[in-house]
Amino acid sequence: MQIDGSTQIVGVFGAPITHTASPAMHNAAFAALEMNWTYLAFHVEPPNLRQALFGVRDMNFRGVNLTIPHKILALDIVDEVDAEARRLGAVNTVTVAAGKLRGFNTDGYGFAKALKEEFDLSLKGKRVLVMGAGGAGRAIAIKCAIDGAAKIVVANRTSAKLSPIAHEIGKTKTAFESIKLNEVAAALANVDLLVNATAVGLNEGEGFDLPDAVFTPALAVYDTIYRPAETALLRQAARAGAKTSNGLSMLLHQGAKAFEIWTGLKAPLPVMRRALRAAVYGETT
Repeated sequence: MQIDGSTQIVGVFGAPITHTASPAMHNAAFAALEMNWTYLAFHVEPPNLRQALFGVRDMNFRGVNLTIPHKILALDIVDEVDAEARRLGAVNTVTVAAGKLRGFNTDGYGFAKALKEEFDLSLKGKRVLVMGAGGAGRAIAIKCAIDGAAKIVVANRTSAKLSPIAHEIGKTKTAFESIKLNEVAAALANVDLLVNATAVGLNEGEGFDLPDAVFTPALAVYDTIYRPAETALLRQAARAGAKTSNGLSMLLHQGAKAFEIWTGLKAPLPVMRRALRAAVYGETT
């Protein structure tokens, strides 16, 4: 695709951002549909997010995705927030229309689709432990409650981010408990699904101090990190026979939903999946 004066621009803001595989996925989709669009990655520090989003609006980008650490911050910056994004308490997709920034959340959708794809798992009646209460963790925890999980346990280093999650889950029939990250090992005996929604594991070899004995074949472990493809958490869980998956499937499905929000077209899912696997795993077929 030849970039010219008519090229439509979308992208992703994050800090860090060098690990992202989103450009490969979206640009492959644009090429497959012969669209004059391009997707770029931008390193944006949190204090600069407001200015950066206003720049997106003023330069007439079609929209952006938001990743760590911007998803909660964006709630108070965009002009309008979609009902589901408001309920999930985080924005990961922004559109520009009629001079206004509108925020959406495709993480909850992408997470539920990923669980079905990777584990053939429905959230209804399940006991879920989510590590991390940032934008992704918040959206995942609340999505689990909306979809009928029996209990949600959220582990976080600090308690400040837990109140909004507890408040929203309190509107459902799902039980809620908050714990510290150093209490995860004891809690794992009573859950069906463990989700890592923290940045721990982005650096190779970085992991959690969890004993091998807490992982069993009855447990499913989903790590929202996809690069590296296998985090220390996933390696440890897999050794114990637990079902494991990294976050590539969530990235795929949330990205496909964002693509559809921006373009109004059906996302070419097989094309996007192949591009992601090539970018992360080096697969050529």
